[in-house]
Amino acid sequence: MEKLIAGERYRLLGSFPRPVAEGLRARLLSRGVPVHLETPFEGLPEAYLGTYTGDVSLYVPLALLGVAEAVLSEEAE
Repeated sequence: MEKLIAGERYRLLGSFPRPVAEGLRARLLSRGVPVHLETPFEGLPEAYLGTYTGDVSLYVPLALLGVAEAVLSEEAE
């Protein structure tokens, strides 16, 4: 699934529990990969405050998808 975010195409990397997604986000950001997290409740305070701990969708720029997948595969090892 793709989304247009700020004029750039982002691809869904996966859906993860919020704490896992936040950890992946930190690793991706440290590698220079921008991340967009999306909860099922966009627009509600829980989405921005990080208090929602259910599954969230993690999107990365399509151009950096390979880098993001490599980070995920490192996590699996």
